[in-house]
Order: sequence, then structure tokens, then C-alpha cells
Amino acid sequence: MSDHDQLEALASRAGVSPEYWDAFGAHAVVPPSTKRAFLAGMGMAAGDEDQACRALAHLEAESWTRLAPPCLVLRAEAEGLSALPVVISVPDEVAGATLAWTLRLEGATGAAPDGTVALDDETVTDVGTAEIEGRVLRRLSLTLPVAVPWGYHALDLAVDGVEPVRVMVIVAPWRCYLPPALADGHRVWGPSVQVYALRGRDDWGMGGFADLRHLLALSGREGAGVLGINPLHALFPTRPRHASPYSPSSRLFLNPLYIHIPDVPEACDDPELAAHLADPTLRARLALLAADPLIDHAGVHAVKWPLLEALYDIFVGEHLGRDTVRDRAFAAFRAERGRPLRLFAIHEALAESFAHLGQSSRDWPEDYRHPNSEAVARFAEENARRITFHEYLQFEADRQLGLCAETARAAGMAVGLYHDLALGADSTGADIWMNQDLVVDGVAVGAPPDPMNLKGQNWGFPPLNPVRLRARAYDTFVEVVRAGMRHAGALRIDHVLGLMRMFWIPHDTPARDGGYVTYPFDEMLAVLALESHRQQCVVIGEDLGTVPEGFRERMAAENILSYRLFYFERHLDQSLKAPPDYPEKAAVAVGTHDLPTLLGFWTGHDLLVKNDIHLYPDAATFDREQDERARDRGRILASLSAAGCGVTDDGSGGALSGDLIEAIYRYIARTPSLILLLQLEDALGEIDQANVPGTVDEHPNWRRRLSVAVEDLADHPRFAALARILREERAARAAAMV
Repeated sequence: MSDHDQLEALASRAGVSPEYWDAFGAHAVVPPSTKRAFLAGMGMAAGDEDQACRALAHLEAESWTRLAPPCLVLRAEAEGLSALPVVISVPDEVAGATLAWTLRLEGATGAAPDGTVALDDETVTDVGTAEIEGRVLRRLSLTLPVAVPWGYHALDLAVDGVEPVRVMVIVAPWRCYLPPALADGHRVWGPSVQVYALRGRDDWGMGGFADLRHLLALSGREGAGVLGINPLHALFPTRPRHASPYSPSSRLFLNPLYIHIPDVPEACDDPELAAHLADPTLRARLALLAADPLIDHAGVHAVKWPLLEALYDIFVGEHLGRDTVRDRAFAAFRAERGRPLRLFAIHEALAESFAHLGQSSRDWPEDYRHPNSEAVARFAEENARRITFHEYLQFEADRQLGLCAETARAAGMAVGLYHDLALGADSTGADIWMNQDLVVDGVAVGAPPDPMNLKGQNWGFPPLNPVRLRARAYDTFVEVVRAGMRHAGALRIDHVLGLMRMFWIPHDTPARDGGYVTYPFDEMLAVLALESHRQQCVVIGEDLGTVPEGFRERMAAENILSYRLFYFERHLDQSLKAPPDYPEKAAVAVGTHDLPTLLGFWTGHDLLVKNDIHLYPDAATFDREQDERARDRGRILASLSAAGCGVTDDGSGGALSGDLIEAIYRYIARTPSLILLLQLEDALGEIDQANVPGTVDEHPNWRRRLSVAVEDLADHPRFAALARILREERAARAAAMV
């Protein structure tokens, strides 16, 4: 086998695709240098023929010499499995021995089911043979006589003469959860909003959990069944301007700046702090922050962080270790969130201590760069109070988010809060520090060229190693999904195609020279389905971009709702799809945080912004996009008219009337899709979008605030009109589907 063949075989075994087609249909062959970078990042040296040959032989040997794989994922109906199928690998000389097994069922007490199986029994089937380093090994298929419910279970296996193993057995439903209302044909609608963008009569310069609760209560009164929000992931307290919710420090925990300080119990317990909150100087400072049309993230942090520290001091003095109700709740939270919470808190304390050295843990002294080091253990012991502070922040943020979920339930929402899960975590943050053995070095995640990004995209964060992910029985994936579903009725997974494959790009390489790496799709879907049922949480997959053939059909079969946008749902001739052409198992919206608002789209404001900050390669491209936008306006008007949603205003002159906004939302409300989202920016006539892709400092991304306080939304005429239209149209659509 040649050098090239060895590399190709190893790359194929590791899930590296040899080629891809971009959104334009252009064929790209993945260069050998890219494959070597991917393999090296996964811990498989392939710099030359000998290295590739050894790595390939190691993979093959590993799959045969271990008694059983580290993970077994199975699907079952609600009752679970009546018996457990297992495949093992044993040396030929012990193939007539006895297999001893013990199954430790999740959450079970008492004696664990166990038993033995003679490997030469007629019920045991030989399914393969291999010779590894001169030794013949046999692969045997057998069935253990034990019932296994949905869940995560530990199976211990042992055969004399073979090293015993523990296998994580994951038994999952066949499909994700749908609440009875949606399963019975109900069609829900609700607002979508960036929580930080909310205004309130008592906000502190950015939206928070109190404003979210107000919006949930109002939306419920208007008949909404869902409310979609941006990721609430933990960001960077030492770098408050690093504000993208899609590039977080951790997807496991929350951004404490969403905490509404007057609602923290300790704020009510301490008269001195209560007086400080009423101090005219503080109120004046808050008024300045609140009046700014853009969020001053550093200013908000500077005001809130010292007060959060003061609240923690009160908690320590009055509750911590004193067996109060609050203390017991904190202890229960710490026990529930376990080691990830403690490591996250340690990371936050370390980041504060070493902020002067740089932005990443790689800038810290070497002894502190790994969570399992002795130096980190000493630091944790010496800084226990500060670490507990960060745990306290997560405790209170989680409590206030839980109150938001309770508000949704009390309002009778069929779905409730719809959370958003970012695709990955920033390379300088806590998640990467905590999971270094899962991270692929020297590689970033992105996307190949498409019409929105002609050069492709590099999102900057590292991917997880699919081989090690499976070897660890998806523990980190489980934690991330479970955290995302906490206090949620629905979870939108950003770039859900990443469960099947991700586009990796070697560092210092153009995006076009990247390539796709496959992930254990079937098994990750099973984990997602199990967590969806456990949390009773709808799953929505953001499936925009280059979608592999059959992917959306598989999502529908798994009860994962597709994500369909009015701007993008087109036929090949670019005409808009009619409402009946939208899928039922979908969440439908006009746009997203990365796309123009309706007003921005209709007026072409987004094109002008991109031109002003030089995102077009030349003037001709800008002119073509302006011409295409004019044609789009005509297509939209024709589609609205054909669907019986026509308007008297023809939209000429670059204006966008309320009549036209209502017609567009009436149009998507008539789709059979289960969930519809109303962007508050459209209801309030906002012109600027939350984020302009491809920019960092060139544009004020993740800083824009809504122009109307949430308490005043009920009296806003456009919001009231759209709420009435969506309430009526969605009810009519549900009746038509029965």
C-alpha cells in the first residue's frame, strides 16, 4: 500500500471525507496536508507512510483487542429492551470460555442483575475473525437475558484470560419528544428576542431575567405558546466586550449578568445593600446605561459585578453552611451540577487571577493549564471562597431562569421557553480548558463557500474529537444537551448538521482548503432523543446552508423540527414557496439574528451597511445585490397576492408599511409548521440586525437594544396587531389540520 493509500485509509477510518461539494455545486478535493492536520489533531500522526501505517494498525488492533467497545447505543420503545444484544471480541483460544456480566442500571438500588454465558453455546454467533500481531481473535454476537429501560447503564464484562471492561449502555427512544399539544396538531406562535436587547423600566443597561419574565407573562396573555431566546451561555467576566452569545466560554453554564440584582433574595435581606440600590448616584449611573441605544457591556459589568460580590458576602454571612433554606438549595444545586460546576468555577477564578497575562489558559503559567494538575488543586484549596462565589452566581442565575420557566407554565404556554444552543465554545474559555482531551488541536470549525459567504467561514472555535467523544460514551455531549434543555420547553441546536459532519479548517489555511469530518450521527441522535424525553423538551435543528441529501427527512423521522426562514424558502427559480409547501415538523420565522430585519431587508439597509464596512469584494457585487433585492421585493409581493395575503401598499419607494409587515406574517402563519416565531425587531420597526456576519469590531454586533420597554409592548399597536393576526391564523391552521 502506497503512502497515499495509507493516508487515505487512515483518513477514511477516522471519518475524514476525501471531497465535498459547496453550495454552488463546485467540487473540491481535500488536500493531503489538510487530512494530515485533521489526523494529527485527533492524535493520529500521519506525517509519512510509516506513521500512517502504524496509526491505522493501532486503530484496527484497538477495535479487536478490547473485549467490547466502550459504548453501546440502542433504541427502544417506551418499555425499553426486553433483552440486551452485545458483541464481544475474544482470542480464539478462549472462545469456549464463559462470559460473566453485571448490569448496573441507572438509578437502581439493591443487587445488580448479573449472569454468565458460555461462549460455545449455540445461541452465540460468530460474526468475524481477524489476526492481530499473530493472534487470532473472534467477534461473537450474543444476547443477555436482562430487561433494560431507557437510560445510561454500566455493563461490566469479564472473560478469563481477557482484560475486563465496562461498557456504557445507552438505551434511547426512537424519536425526540413532542408535547401533547403539538403532537395533536396544535400550531403555536410566539416572540423571539435577544434577551440582552430587552428594555425594561428597571433594567440595568441590558435585558435580564426580570425583563424576560415580563415578556413571558405578556406573551402568554396574548396567546403565545412559545418564546424564543438567544443562547444564555456563560461569557467572559474578565473580557466583557467579548459579547457574542455564539462564542461562549461555556455552554454548560449561564451568563451571570442576566441576574436581576433587586430580585436576588440577599438584596432583600440586607438593609444596607437595599439602601445602596436606592442611592441617587447609582440610579443616575444606571439611567445613563439604560438610555444608551447600544449596550455598554463593560459599563454594565462594572456596575453589576461589585454588587454581585456584595450579595455573595451577605449569602456567606447569613446562609452558607448555616442550614437555612437558601443554604440547602445551594448545596443541592452544587451536588446536582457536580464536577463540571466546580471546574467551571475554578476556571473563572484562575481567569481572574491571570487576566494580566492574556486571554487564554495557554497564556497562564504552565502548571495551571490543565484542570487535573497539582497546582490547580492547590489553587482551588487556597481560593475556596472565590470559587464558591462563581458557583453562587450560577446558582442564582439558574434560580432566576427557573422562575422564567415557571412564568411560562403559569401563562399556559404549550412549549414555553425556547433556548438556543451554540455550536461550540471559544478556544479561550472554560469548556475547552475543562475538556482538553476531547479538543482537536490546530483546527477550527467553519463552513465552505456559499452565497452569503463567498470565501467560506471560519468560526474560530475548535471541534470535539469524534473518536474520543464516543470512547467517553458521549459524556460531554450529554452534559451540554442537558444544560441547554434546563428550564426549556424547546431547544434550538445551532448548525444541527454538526451532529452528522463538521467542516474543519486547519489553522492558517483558507476555508476552501478545509474538509468535512463525520460524527457518530446515529448515536448522537439517540442521546438527543433520550435527553429530549427526560427533559420533555422539543428539539429544533437549525438546518440552513449546505444540507446533505436525506438529512432533513431523517430529522423529521426523529421528531427534530426543521428551521425554515421566509427569506430562504425558495424554488429553483427563486420564487417563494407557498405556505402549504412548508413542512409540518418545522419552526418557521422571517429571519434570524444574522439576517436583516424586515425593515432592513425591504429598504436594503443591510446592503448599505455591508458596503460601508467594505464586505463586498467590489462595487459590481454590491450593485448586483441591490438589483436582486429589488427583484425580491417583487417576488414577495406576488407571493403574498397569490396566497390571498396581498396588500394595498406596493412597497414602492423603499418603504415598509405596517400593512405589508402584517401580510408577511399572515403568510408564514398559514404554513402547517408547528412553531412560528415573531421577531420583536419586526414588530417594533427596528432597522438594524443583531449581528453582521464577517465582522467583529467593524460593527456594533450583540449590542443593539429594542426601542420599546417590555412593559409597554402590550400597548404597542403593531405588536398588538401582529399578535392578533398570529393568534387567529394559527388557530385556523390548527383547525384545518385536524
